[in-house]
Amino acid sequence: MALSPDIECFSCFRRGFKDFVKKAGLSDNEFNTFISLVEKYLKLGCTPPLAGSESWKLLRKISLNGNDIFLNEKIYFTKQMLNHYLVLRNLFLATDSPELPALTAATWCNLIDVGQGNPLPQADELLKTLSAPLALDERIIFLNSLKKANTLLVIGDNAGETVMDRLFLDLTSFQGKKYYMTRDLPVMNDALIEDAEMAGLNKVAELISSGIDIPAVIPDMLYGKAKEVFESADVILAKGQGNFEGLWGLDDTRIFHSFVVKCPVVSRATAIPMGGGVFSRFINTGGTNANL
Repeated sequence: MALSPDIECFSCFRRGFKDFVKKAGLSDNEFNTFISLVEKYLKLGCTPPLAGSESWKLLRKISLNGNDIFLNEKIYFTKQMLNHYLVLRNLFLATDSPELPALTAATWCNLIDVGQGNPLPQADELLKTLSAPLALDERIIFLNSLKKANTLLVIGDNAGETVMDRLFLDLTSFQGKKYYMTRDLPVMNDALIEDAEMAGLNKVAELISSGIDIPAVIPDMLYGKAKEVFESADVILAKGQGNFEGLWGLDDTRIFHSFVVKCPVVSRATAIPMGGGVFSRFINTGGTNANL
């Protein structure tokens, strides 16, 4: 059962697409077209990632500023986080379990998100949050699951956040096969294969595209190598709210979610206040923590 949209989803799309249309060099007429498409699919009960799919497809087609309108932001945040990579790596290596702070940092880096219509954080402000406590924390359960696993799939989200994903994969003691899945086409500031390569993720994992042009992974839409890897992975780490929305309700204990709660719909589903950091599995019981 997918996460159901609510009235707040439409308001969020309106806020977001005002910025998206401006960055694409388009007019209010195009804005109304995008929002009408979103409203149509939300009324059909589509989850937010699916509800915006046709609007993003159209935006890529008619944008006057290229189909990757957040390219500059993606490059900026990737470079900013790379500038701090070695310092953070050495800092985490000095702890008893370097993997734990790396996972925390990768969770809080989910704040690099244009999908909710909020301004992007300044890089120096973001760095201050990377060690903050998580509201829901199953990092140790995740690491214990890796001890019994042969294959790990990380489903990526935002560019810049990718650098902290790389840091975890660099520091982890897991010796099995590592895959990192990106979006297939530009959508918001989500990472593509080339963004993952810029972050250096190709040095620590095999990069694969989801083959899906929406800001989420929905298993029924996967095909080819992406479908094979998803179905065979022993442990899956899904980054960001979009992937949470796409995978919600699967009752799959392989899947751990890592994101910051940024909207009331997800807040109600997880019972975590807005702004809370989440690293946890979820099962199909209305947002109940698996605690297995």
